[in-house]
Amino acid sequence: MKFYKAKKYKHLSFEDRCTIEEYLNYGYNFTKIANRLSKDRTTISKEVYKHRFLRNSNNSNSKPCCFETKPPYVCNGCDKKNFCTKIKYTYSHAVAYNEYKKNLIDSRKQVYITKEQIVSINDVIAPLMVHKHHSVNQVYITHPELLPFSKSTFYKYIDLGLLNVKNIDLQRKVKYKVKKEYDYTREKTNIKIKVGRFYTDFKDYLEFHPNCSIVEMDTVIGTSGGKGGKCFLTLLFRQFNFMLIFLLPYKQSKYVTEVFNYLKELLGIDEFKRLFEVILTDNGTEFSDPESIEVDFNTGEIVSNVFYCDSNCSWQKGSIEKNHEYIRYILPKGTSFSGLTQEDCNLIASHINSVPRLSLNNISPYEASFNFIGKENLDKLKIDKINYDNIDLTIRLLKK
Repeated sequence: MKFYKAKKYKHLSFEDRCTIEEYLNYGYNFTKIANRLSKDRTTISKEVYKHRFLRNSNNSNSKPCCFETKPPYVCNGCDKKNFCTKIKYTYSHAVAYNEYKKNLIDSRKQVYITKEQIVSINDVIAPLMVHKHHSVNQVYITHPELLPFSKSTFYKYIDLGLLNVKNIDLQRKVKYKVKKEYDYTREKTNIKIKVGRFYTDFKDYLEFHPNCSIVEMDTVIGTSGGKGGKCFLTLLFRQFNFMLIFLLPYKQSKYVTEVFNYLKELLGIDEFKRLFEVILTDNGTEFSDPESIEVDFNTGEIVSNVFYCDSNCSWQKGSIEKNHEYIRYILPKGTSFSGLTQEDCNLIASHINSVPRLSLNNISPYEASFNFIGKENLDKLKIDKINYDNIDLTIRLLKK
């Protein structure tokens, strides 16, 4: 006999029902079966009584068996069942499991939401998701009092058409990512400047400095060859998912250097050294001058450490790649950045950093990084906290 260990407070599985039938055939009582499955005996009793069925018999005797009204409620383990002429009840794992699945499906088809709740959700939640591109997780954090059911149920109500939110309004449900082909002909960073800055060196550095501040760096382009050639330089504090966005006139290393010189002057060398201790980036030519980032040319002191990911391994800085999705909600691919200013970048960053994240225990990157970065530095960087309901992740943000 095989013994299956079932978890408490879980539905009975197919294997559990096989065990129940097997032990009933051996004449075990409900207490012994419950102990074998780590369940309460009333669970086993209800299961057997609910899913038992009458076995067809050619006998004309309509007298019921004594087990009809007392445990074990079935005749599986009765020694007289082969020649008994009374009406017999039987428990079968296959019948029980099929009935259980059917009841489960039928129960999930039902709608447990009132008209008043639908109106409240359509008045408050729907505009946030349709017009401001809020995610399901975000509305559950900001308005839990209006959503007294699970997220999966919320998706079900959307599919049923009960709400003004449609699948097309959800951030990911009807979207898919087309894998782009890598351009092997593009110019890459000179291998010589990467000596001592490989990804293996990055991992070695973390072994000796496990609590260091890690900033991932990347660029986001607008329309290829668009007017002005403007693009974004993005800097993401990995621990907090806090992102800074700077507008570059061209995707060139000298403009990246200008941004870091600005940050050193704005924050002061000591604060820059603390916040940007480690910078991890890819092999783009715009990051081909790491010394200009690492060194304070006034004193010659090394104030930061730049490392490069392995070729074609963007997952090594996956946090910033993931965070770029929020930029694309506001500025989809193919949108020109020519009309944008640094003030627009600060506004975009403020809204993105105010979105509560499930990975941060349902608080925003702004709130998570507040104590580490500091209010004074946040003010210098011109990043503000946006009220949850005022967060807008659509192009309308830049038209206000």
